[in-house]
Amino acid sequence: MMETGQNALLFPGGVREVFHGKDEAYQLFWPEKVDFVRIAARFNATVVPLSAVGAADSVNILIDAPDILKLPFGIGERAANSSANTISARFNVNNEGELFQPPFALPKLLPARHYFVFGKPMSTENVNYKDKAACDDFYQNVKGEMQRGFDDVLRAREKDPFKNTASRLRHEVLTGKKAATFSID
Repeated sequence: MMETGQNALLFPGGVREVFHGKDEAYQLFWPEKVDFVRIAARFNATVVPLSAVGAADSVNILIDAPDILKLPFGIGERAANSSANTISARFNVNNEGELFQPPFALPKLLPARHYFVFGKPMSTENVNYKDKAACDDFYQNVKGEMQRGFDDVLRAREKDPFKNTASRLRHEVLTGKKAATFSID
């Protein structure tokens, strides 16, 4: 896609971040390899970190994914076989160590408000894709920007008068206006 100048959305943490456990919301679980930086640098792509908060707060995780594999009556065994037979998105890596099993979760009565913040665009123009140290430095900078985004959004959410869904809906119904958005300082 990058070779033809198209945009791409990439989640370096992949399935591990999506299928996080009960106490792991908004943590980064990125692989040690810096392959996405090497590819981005090869095509002189600009990386724009995106930190999003809210989805994990909209569900109750009842059973973590690893615990599903321990369930009796063949349920755990079927889940393990299904996970093992899922093809990894990383074409040159098998899925050992990656559990393609979602946790058992139920939605909360009302979804949480979602927050998104785009980090500063980061150019790979001066990153040589063959220089592993330069790629690792860039990778760590992107990872740091992602974490900063999470920290900023989580801090700003605490000040949001409309973070509570019921209060926000009540305000919108009574005033006929959408609840305000705000900038993150």
